[in-house]
Amino acid sequence: MPNIQYRKLTTNQQVWITAALFFITCLALQWWRMESLTASMDQGILYQVLWNGLRGHPFESTLSSQLSTNVVHSGEFPAIGYHRLGQHFTPVLALWIPLVGLLGKWGLPFLQVTLITTAGIILYEIGKERLTKDLAAMITFAFFGANAVIGPCLGNFTDLSQLPICIFALILGIEKRVKWMTIVFGILIPLIREDAGILLIAVGIWLIVKQRKLWTLGILFILYGGLWAITVTNILMPIFSDDNSKRFMVENFGQYIMGKDQASSIDVIKLGIQQPLIILKELIYPLGKTLRYLGGQGLPLVMIPFISIDSWLLMGLPLLGLLLAQGNPLAINWRYTYLVVPGLFAGSIYWWENHTNLFKIRYLRRVWTGCIILSLLFTITSNPNRTLSWMMPQSINPWIYTSPIKQYKHGQIALEALKFIPKNGTVSASSSLVPHLAGREVIIRFPDNTRYQDRQGNVNATDWIIIDLDHHQKYAHAFKNEWLDLQEILSLMRDLEDKYNPVFVKDGILILSLNDNFDSSLNASYESLVRNAFNIKAP
Repeated sequence: MPNIQYRKLTTNQQVWITAALFFITCLALQWWRMESLTASMDQGILYQVLWNGLRGHPFESTLSSQLSTNVVHSGEFPAIGYHRLGQHFTPVLALWIPLVGLLGKWGLPFLQVTLITTAGIILYEIGKERLTKDLAAMITFAFFGANAVIGPCLGNFTDLSQLPICIFALILGIEKRVKWMTIVFGILIPLIREDAGILLIAVGIWLIVKQRKLWTLGILFILYGGLWAITVTNILMPIFSDDNSKRFMVENFGQYIMGKDQASSIDVIKLGIQQPLIILKELIYPLGKTLRYLGGQGLPLVMIPFISIDSWLLMGLPLLGLLLAQGNPLAINWRYTYLVVPGLFAGSIYWWENHTNLFKIRYLRRVWTGCIILSLLFTITSNPNRTLSWMMPQSINPWIYTSPIKQYKHGQIALEALKFIPKNGTVSASSSLVPHLAGREVIIRFPDNTRYQDRQGNVNATDWIIIDLDHHQKYAHAFKNEWLDLQEILSLMRDLEDKYNPVFVKDGILILSLNDNFDSSLNASYESLVRNAFNIKAP
């Protein structure tokens, strides 16, 4: 027999193969999220924001208007012409308008997976500047195996998914002394979102403390990041709406503002400093949740970031912001982890630079590998953003599990039903259907609203209502909030029976039309579906 020799993969090849597996797997699961109706309204908001950009109305969104203080607090209707920049100042998103024009509703899922995959490759390049290839690769494997990286990547598109690639590219530019990278990404980072300047401030502090030859650059980053955040939140965002001061600051930092119904970012800082006991409480409570969150973040890196000064300098400020926020938005699968991830991983590279001999210990390498595997297992069992519901139950008692075949068939029925709705039709839709319909001027979430304001301020009813009643029925057995949503939906459906008529009823998908006459052949199935939903008891 011939002597077959197998060539061992190089370290570079191992990294690229890992990145390719990550990309393909996450992209496939994002495809599944869309086809099984797992994606929801948040993704639809950003899709509509960019779709409107193609029409010459960038950052406009009726979906985002639904979340505005005018609608939530003042009882107004969602409005055409509302600019999301009053809620989140995200000018960098405009770069992706052509991508949405090219790929439509698939553009944002593709973009998110691409951004995170590329961030991992850039992290490897940073590692090679300071470490051996094998050690740099290990940190990269940890990145691709981190729950905090995978979880949000398998969720709705978030503007924060742009942060890891930009922070890593900035650090790589600093390492390689590439001026254009340092300048471009230094400018871009605060433009990603109004709170992203905090990360640039953190990089500036890190440069002053750990890269002292670059202290002037560090000061520039601190000044730019800080002044931009203050300018945006106190001057630019109020031009578009009062949402930042009347809604987001109150909801996120209401514990500091002493009962006021609005506050600027400067007000929050001033009042927070005056209340050290509340700050201390927020930093500690709830202790168990905080420790689990930090453990999940540090696990794939063998907890090294928590003994790394570089990691604390780079991730400390954004982590502090999360800890001080009302309710502590510390969930390993939420988008906010992308505020912490860049500093966590980049900082660990600089710790290992001074402890490379430890990596020569075989036992430590095995423990590290085990930690990455454990992180992957925790990611799977956490069912990030319900993306893995095809392989595990949503609830054990009562048992709620839908086979992937049934999920797929239901999704295809819903997508087929969407063809009833004209492309220029105004729509109120269930959250699970919003990402598929958001490429239009008027779409709002059902049951929150069925009416909207046009550009002249006139209030109109949407032409169409499409409801995924199957989704709400399925989860209402186990989750009280889903049951309450179902009751609201059923009550509103009864109120609308004199105005809207069913034109499609199948597999829990209902389409109601404002103008069409009632189709008597759908009467029995419509009434049966509604009656069965009414009979579901509260969990």
